[in-house]
Parts: sequence; structure tokens; C-alpha cells
Amino acid sequence: MKTTLLHSSEKLYFALVAVLFILLVTDTFGQNQKISDLSKHKYALQNLVNGIHSENKGVRESSIYLAGQYRFIDTENALIEQLKVEKDSDIKVLIGLALFRMNSETGMNELQMLTKKDSNPRVKRMSQAIYNEYLVNNSNRTANVE
Repeated sequence: MKTTLLHSSEKLYFALVAVLFILLVTDTFGQNQKISDLSKHKYALQNLVNGIHSENKGVRESSIYLAGQYRFIDTENALIEQLKVEKDSDIKVLIGLALFRMNSETGMNELQMLTKKDSNPRVKRMSQAIYNEYLVNNSNRTANVE
């Protein structure tokens, strides 16, 4: 009696572990939708641009990060406009990184101008480092070097 109860509880335990393993493995397969599916939505680009110009710092950071992460080239002008009026030094650096990921020549030229006129030494240093890395990666392209 004890052995059959022991065997049945072992089988139940094994089945429970197997089901739990299958559920965990199938849930970890990442993104179910392509980013292109999300960006083809009627208002997706406009919402992202509105987020870049938002007064809410968290929304602005997230929108800038997403624009750079997924390389939405259509947001390049909005990022450059925001770079010109942005007061937060962390967001200025984030915009520079987003423009770098997009490989934006216009954005990199604006970033170079930022290294000369910004009052924050961290923004100047990071902007110069991003711009220099851009020049190294795109040495066969033309850019304003002074």
C-alpha cells in the first residue's frame, strides 16, 4: 500500500514539474509582434513624436529611447528640435545616443554644435564622445569637422 502510494505521488510530482516546465518555457519566447507591426498603426509615429515633445520627463525619456532603440528615422527631426530646446542634461545625452543609433548625419552635426555651446561639462564631454564615435564608424562619409 505504501509503495503504490509512493509511486503514485512520484508520478504526480513528475507530471506537475513537467507541466510547470512547459508553461515556463512557452512563456519566455519574447516578443510576439514585430515592431514594424506596431509602427504601421495609424497614430504610432504621431504618438511617438508627441512623447518626444512631452512635458512629462518619463514619457519624454521613454519616447526618445524607443525612437533610438528601434531606429525610427521618421522621428529624426523631432529629436533634433527637442535637442535644441531641452534643458535636462540626461535627456540631451539620450537624444544624442538615439541620433547616433539612427546614424543621422544632421543629428550628429547638431550634436557637434552642442559640444561648443552647452554650459554643462558632462553634456559637452558625452556629445563629443558620441560625435567622435560617429566619425570613426562613418569615416567614409562626410561630416563637418572643425
